[in-house]
Amino acid sequence: MEPRRTFGRRAGPQSLTAELAPRAPQAETAAAVSLPVPAPALPSVEDEIEEWKRTRGHGFSFPWRQLALMAGLCFGVASFILPATVNDDVQWPLYLLAAISFYAGLRKRKNKTA
Repeated sequence: MEPRRTFGRRAGPQSLTAELAPRAPQAETAAAVSLPVPAPALPSVEDEIEEWKRTRGHGFSFPWRQLALMAGLCFGVASFILPATVNDDVQWPLYLLAAISFYAGLRKRKNKTA
């Protein structure tokens, strides 16, 4: 029977105890083999995934500053790339959107103190 593979990088309890346990003499191992040893209950893969999700936390924050800077750059480039007939109609809204996006990307957020 092959050993059970674990989810993630953690080693299972069997592999840790096998590495840390001292080797017993042959006479003692023969007596130990005849006794039934209860196998430790291993957590299911679903339990390990749920534990991993709980410990991971929710530290993700969307990169709004980078998105705003990129939007400002795209609005500014669009004012040069669009044909003259279209650019005459949307030139000032594009400049306004580019300015607002650059301002939003360059300003610093206020720290939230709780």
